[in-house]
Amino acid sequence: MIIKKDQSVIQNYLQDCSGVCGANADFVAIAEAEHDISEFLVEMSKSDTSVTVAGALTGNTASGLAFGGAVLSLEKLNKIGKIDKIDDKNAVIAVQAGARLNDIKLEVYKAGWMYPPDPTESSSSIGGNISTNASGGRGFKFGSTRDYIKALKVIFSDGSSCFVERGEYCGNENGKIIFDTDKGKKQIVLPKYHLPIIKNAAGYYNYPGADLVDVFIGSEGTLGVIVEAVLKLIPRFTEVFGGIIFFKKRNDAYEFVNKVKDISKKTRKQGLKDSINAMSLEYFDENTLHLISSDYPTIPRYAEAAIMFEQDVYEDNNQDILMEKWIEIIENCGINLETVWFASNLIEQEHFRVFRHKIPERVNEMVKKTGIAKVGTDFAVPEGCLSNIVDFCDKEFKKVGAFNLTFGHIGENHLHANIVAVNDEEYKKCRQVYANIAQKVVELGGTVSAEHGIGKLRHVFLKKMIGEEGFKEMAKFKSMFDNYGILGCDNIFPKKYSQL
Repeated sequence: MIIKKDQSVIQNYLQDCSGVCGANADFVAIAEAEHDISEFLVEMSKSDTSVTVAGALTGNTASGLAFGGAVLSLEKLNKIGKIDKIDDKNAVIAVQAGARLNDIKLEVYKAGWMYPPDPTESSSSIGGNISTNASGGRGFKFGSTRDYIKALKVIFSDGSSCFVERGEYCGNENGKIIFDTDKGKKQIVLPKYHLPIIKNAAGYYNYPGADLVDVFIGSEGTLGVIVEAVLKLIPRFTEVFGGIIFFKKRNDAYEFVNKVKDISKKTRKQGLKDSINAMSLEYFDENTLHLISSDYPTIPRYAEAAIMFEQDVYEDNNQDILMEKWIEIIENCGINLETVWFASNLIEQEHFRVFRHKIPERVNEMVKKTGIAKVGTDFAVPEGCLSNIVDFCDKEFKKVGAFNLTFGHIGENHLHANIVAVNDEEYKKCRQVYANIAQKVVELGGTVSAEHGIGKLRHVFLKKMIGEEGFKEMAKFKSMFDNYGILGCDNIFPKKYSQL
């Protein structure tokens, strides 16, 4: 274990993409081996020192930022194992929590496989992805991190550890799970608050019959330290094509997306090969397009919205057929093909992905310039509710007058509405607007966080989903794993509830 106490040196461990200032720690502990962590956690438990687990610090909810105590960095636990092929369509690979997502993807890609989850920040660590159940742009087809975790190794604050395989331990009818660790059995009972049956990364996973692996996924460093994961791999595509379509009216963009979604779902259900099956569907509103217009001056000025789509190809001889299908649906929606930006292969499509990634990059630049934390939503709503919530957001944004933009994963009814304040007074107003949006999302049956988690910034919004009693349930549940109460303090729910 490497210990760093020089405050000028550890500042790099006290910054992430949230824009939150004031993070502090007594020291940073950099684990060099898994056994370091067990010994370290026992020592911290005895001294009642809070521990915040840090990966690549690419999150935007401040869950990886410490406010006192110690930072536990997993950066050196970055080994990527060998691929274990199960059959022609399935393989697995073991990786340590500090391994970078882009390194994992490249390693398996070279061998003909793919790890599908595709968060915007490719330099993120796999441990961070697991702790928030990250998903990204290709979630419409491939789902989230949760769908590709076969097993986890977790170390608890009492120094015990467990290696849990999916399907090994599941909740009974009362939500009870009894599982083995290297120091004996642990018993937990899942909390009883209600979570929506849609894409969700808010609150501890407690759906009926919950798998213990899923309970750890999305727990944001509060239950134990995830040190290793076994990832599911699938055969990689042979090619990708796609495009960006600009719309004069955003309702036309919604209609186009709904048609593509209907066809894609039918394609998957029936196992069709020569039919549209979108890998991703991304939405950009007018303000988003304006924000990056200096980077892309050919964006049409008339555009009120844009949709980026991706289609993966697996059969060498059907790309032309699939392209014709896309052209047909685009033309049937009354869109002039000459105004559409097309990418005919993976190399060209990467330029569009840069286009997509440029948006948060520009927003983060604005946040750094103002020094005021970004107010960014991460909501998802049930099918049929998207236009309702976007219209509601527009009305709320007008109350503040601050710069705002909405973009994201429209295929999953999951959008990011960002509001950039320029001073503290405006920031408070933006937070109230966010609270109003969160309330509306909950009323529609949605979630206040679909992929980024709650961290330290979104307690008030999660409370609208699960209430005061839900926070109390969370604190009680956390204590079943972390009976010393040192891990991830203030993440997901306010730390005051742990003291009740």
